[in-house]
Amino acid sequence: MALWDIGFRNIVDVDGQLLAIDADLIDPATLLAKANRPADGPLWLVRAGERLLLQPRQMIRLNQDEVLFFETAEVRQAWEPARLAA
Repeated sequence: MALWDIGFRNIVDVDGQLLAIDADLIDPATLLAKANRPADGPLWLVRAGERLLLQPRQMIRLNQDEVLFFETAEVRQAWEPARLAA
């Protein structure tokens, strides 16, 4: 069965977990809830090696032609010691 047969149009990655989402716009709290993360936690958009902190009420536009990558505080804290050691 093809992906478009089940109604999902957009793919996002939250902390390495791929999620299929049908909506074109989503807010950070809803995205975190779909990824089974605390809905009130911080969420970073990772693009071209840069991390951009998203505001709680900021809407995220999803695109069928690209996968968006997001990180939460748990993943970000795990990378900090590795960055210091390097």
